[in-house]
Amino acid sequence: MDDEPDEAVEIVRRTEHAAPTDEAVRQALAAVFAGESIEEYEVSVALVDDAEIHEVNNRFLQHDYPTDVVTFNLSSDEDLLEGEIVISCQYAAGEAERYEWPAEHETLLYVIHGALHLAGYDDHEDEDRLTMRRLERVYLEKIGLEPPQSHRHLDAEQTERGAVG
Repeated sequence: MDDEPDEAVEIVRRTEHAAPTDEAVRQALAAVFAGESIEEYEVSVALVDDAEIHEVNNRFLQHDYPTDVVTFNLSSDEDLLEGEIVISCQYAAGEAERYEWPAEHETLLYVIHGALHLAGYDDHEDEDRLTMRRLERVYLEKIGLEPPQSHRHLDAEQTERGAVG
């Protein structure tokens, strides 16, 4: 048995908006899964626009609005993580402008967020959301990115004081 992870990543692009390279997406996924001790995974990442993620969000979660990322854990075997991450690069572009950093970086944040969901993290409660925000920052730094000062929701101290999102 070798020490290399068994990974399969499929990336589908259905957007005209700026998106990170396939290599950057794979690097973000690999950082999270290595950090979470997930050695075998098959993940597809769909980079889409608001209209498509709105449809996915409505159909599967009954949320009638576009969002940043929707994640589906499809694992049936505890030794192999299988999942899908759907990301709106259009949504990322709007948020990136708001936070004053590149849209590709915002999208990589969503890749990390989706990978954390696949790894078992949730963000419905404040304490869980704080944990995910801290991990998002850790994994962004592992791939060489640091959120700008304006991206305060990734700052653990700000999150603890209630300035989430």
